[in-house]
Amino acid sequence: MKRTFGLALVAMISGGAMFTATAAPAADFVMKISSPAPITPIDPLSAWMEAFEKGVEESSGGRIDVQLYPASQLGPIPATIEGVAMGTIEMTMPAIGFMTGVDSRFQILDADGLFDSEAHALKTLSDPKVKAALAEMGSKAGVEPLIVMTSGQMVVVSKDPITKIADFKGKKIRTPGAITLVIKPFEALGVAPVAMPLGDALPGIQTGQIDGAAINIPVAVGFKFADVAKEALYLPGKYTVIGGIVSRDFLASIGPELETIVRDEAEKAKVAYAAKLESGPKALEAVWAKQGGKIARLEGDERDQYLAVTTAEVEKVVSADSQLQADYDTLKAAAAAAR
Repeated sequence: MKRTFGLALVAMISGGAMFTATAAPAADFVMKISSPAPITPIDPLSAWMEAFEKGVEESSGGRIDVQLYPASQLGPIPATIEGVAMGTIEMTMPAIGFMTGVDSRFQILDADGLFDSEAHALKTLSDPKVKAALAEMGSKAGVEPLIVMTSGQMVVVSKDPITKIADFKGKKIRTPGAITLVIKPFEALGVAPVAMPLGDALPGIQTGQIDGAAINIPVAVGFKFADVAKEALYLPGKYTVIGGIVSRDFLASIGPELETIVRDEAEKAKVAYAAKLESGPKALEAVWAKQGGKIARLEGDERDQYLAVTTAEVEKVVSADSQLQADYDTLKAAAAAAR
């Protein structure tokens, strides 16, 4: 299994004898996958990446070398998206909001209130009509979402506790992308949204540039946000949606047989992802608590009011764009069928 760092050929000289390591046969193709989040043994999305890596390498007989670059090793999200579009990176896994500059249709996946849980999201996003709509997104830029999955319910982490809707007022909150379907619901809550890459969020809180950040628990745990911002509030009906954005040129370059393997293994790896959908978030919450973090939830009337405010803003935004409205209707219908 290939990982992020290459192996150097080592010549060892001892007692006048030279021992030379024999390099493994080189793969025909390299598939570099960038992710802004770290890989952990308890995170469902990490489980997908590792299962995909193993599956592709084994099914291709080693002809494809999958290399995982977590924690933004290949650069910030905007740079990796550009890299996929230009063909210098084969795949990147950003929060879907960052793909809006490539195709505005991607933003519909950030609409509040679509999913009841991650298991519900998985069923919804696996609906054939939804998959057909997703397959069209990004095509003009030469990219496509190989997979679309959630990576935890979204939280706002902050220094000061946010435990009710009134606490949002006046807060500067980092958002994953400057897109209307994210900004408008936050603004309706009294938030001043600040779009910034994930890597800037933690120092932004440290310096007071922002009051908090909309992220997920895997990121909060992996980057130890609790060292700076111990308070976390789950956002009702709001999930971090990750797109596995792949270069269409790369898929074409490897030929039909290997392309089929890549697509098939992307689907098969969802089994590993689904296996941790229940245990993963609980384990991550336990780690967050050990790091000194706290978790709050909106309950009862506060939760209902939050959803009423945010979904009303979503419906206003999509009603102004016939394509967004069509995509929203497709997702809502699939979500209803998946309940």
